[in-house]
Amino acid sequence: MSPDRKTLIADTAIALLAELGARGLTHRAVDTRAGLALGSTSFYCRTRLDLLTLALRRHAALDEVDLRADVQVLMASAPSEDVFVDTLLARLQDWLSPAKRDRLIARFELFLIASREPGLADVVDGLRQHFLQGTQRSLQALGVPDPAHAAPALLTTVDGLLFAQVGRQALGFDPVATRALLAQVLHLQASA
Repeated sequence: MSPDRKTLIADTAIALLAELGARGLTHRAVDTRAGLALGSTSFYCRTRLDLLTLALRRHAALDEVDLRADVQVLMASAPSEDVFVDTLLARLQDWLSPAKRDRLIARFELFLIASREPGLADVVDGLRQHFLQGTQRSLQALGVPDPAHAAPALLTTVDGLLFAQVGRQALGFDPVATRALLAQVLHLQASA
C-alpha cells in the first residue's frame, strides 16, 4: 500500500469513527468519504480488524509526533518536574482543542472496540507498552521517585482526564487543578 493511500484510508477511518462511531466505519464508507474507487479500502484492508488496526496505528503515530515535539521542548530547557508538568498540561490542552477533537473521540471509540475485539486489544496493549516505556524513561531522566509506578499512573490519569472531556462540547477543563493533579501523580509511591 502506498504511504499516501494508507494515510488517507487511516485518516478517513479516524474521522468516521469520530463522526459516526464504530457502526459508521465500513470499508465502503471509507471509500466514499476518501473519494476512492469502491473496493479500494477492501483491497488494502481485507478485514474490519485490518482497517481498525490501521486507524489505531495511525492514531498512535499522530500522538507520537505530538509527544516528540514535547520532547524537543523539554530538551530545550533545564530538566525539571515543573517544566515536565507544564509541557504535559500543554499537551492535554492541545489534544482537547477543537482541531484535535475528532482524534480524541476516535481514540476512545477504538479503545471501546478493542474491549470486544481481541486482535485489536493486542495492538492497543502493544502500543500502550510503547508509550509506557517512553514515559518511564522520561520520568527516570527527571529523577521522579519510583518511575515504574508513576508512569502507569500518569498514563491512566491522562486517559481519564481526556475521557472526562470527550463528551463535552464546551470544555470544562481546569488547568490549575489539572496541573496540581499531574504533579501529585509523579510522586506516587509503591505500596509496601
